[in-house]
Amino acid sequence: MANGQKRLLIMDDESSFCTFVEKAAARVGFDTTSLTDPAEFVTTLRAFSPSALVIDLKMPGFDGVQLLQRVRDEGCDAGIILVSGMDQRVLSMAEKLGRSHGLNIVGVLQKPVRLADLQALLRSAASSQQRFAPDELKHAIETGELIVHYQPKIERNDDRWLVNSAEALVRWRHPTEGLVMPGEFVPLAEEYDLIGPLTDYVLTTCVQQISFWSKRKLDCRLAVNLSARSIEDLEFPDRLKRLMDEHDVAGSSLTLELTESAAMADPTKAMDIFLRLRVADLGLAIDDFGTGFSSLKQLYQLPFDELKVDRTFVQDLPGDDEARAIVRATIDMGHALGMRVCAEGVETVGALEYLESVNCDRAQGFLIGRPASASEFERLVGPWQLSPIAAVHSRR
Repeated sequence: MANGQKRLLIMDDESSFCTFVEKAAARVGFDTTSLTDPAEFVTTLRAFSPSALVIDLKMPGFDGVQLLQRVRDEGCDAGIILVSGMDQRVLSMAEKLGRSHGLNIVGVLQKPVRLADLQALLRSAASSQQRFAPDELKHAIETGELIVHYQPKIERNDDRWLVNSAEALVRWRHPTEGLVMPGEFVPLAEEYDLIGPLTDYVLTTCVQQISFWSKRKLDCRLAVNLSARSIEDLEFPDRLKRLMDEHDVAGSSLTLELTESAAMADPTKAMDIFLRLRVADLGLAIDDFGTGFSSLKQLYQLPFDELKVDRTFVQDLPGDDEARAIVRATIDMGHALGMRVCAEGVETVGALEYLESVNCDRAQGFLIGRPASASEFERLVGPWQLSPIAAVHSRR
């Protein structure tokens, strides 16, 4: 953000709502400008150069979707908060559309808006503008400022759920900013050609952790997220195999996760790398399934063995009819293609019970456990060897 200033542009046809947002933003440290006429939006966007935007989706004679297109065309990277009196499904669709345009969508709020919720998103919008120098990240990778946390995944085994794997999630223990989440530095790594060293760092940490746990008789598969850049590197499979051989770790102990968009960017080129990884017994998972635009035929032709249902569909289980239909159809399709299916974002016992009823193989989410350090992860495993209900009560 320019000169470290926090500037908020509010676009809403209701002047009273603009005033409400202005007062909330002032408490968070924003300078604000409000508009009630969409015709002035682009001119003000250019002149004010905001670091954050609040945009109403529905205004007389104009709509927020058009404004998102204007923001995209202007190349603005401001953190965007979408608001509307329309239902949550419309807001969620607008959020997805904005992100598909490459916009920095911080979150959505349904009117009437609660002050605490608005201020929380305004703080997120401010932090999303934080910039780290590429040299800072390079130094963090080289000196071990990055750490890996592990979010447990459970798998159905006979009549009970067991923790037998985890997703590895990288964080940056910044010397002055505290714990920095990956969304704030992974794009920087991709932009400045640091994603290779970052991925190698995470994979090395995970392979060493698998080896350590194995010596302690804790067998746990780990899943690591890959960017599209990783599957453009033809030397990647050989480099990973050497690492695993060095630590005497079997390929079956590691799963690599890619989003649909990354996997489909160049399926022909990816096939070479995917096949070599599968020949080495590594698992391959399609992450966030249902949010991309992939061809089912292409997915079938690529050698994935796990499909992860995006949290967008899981979070409304079991009460939403459409969510139940989508999740069940995805599970059936995954099984028909010979894949195991994992549901992300499981936060309630009801959602887990529904997933069990439709034969979902695996699950992860805050109900099972939040991302934790390696030692904290070990303590999460025990209760889940008994039952999911026991595990839930053990954390209360």
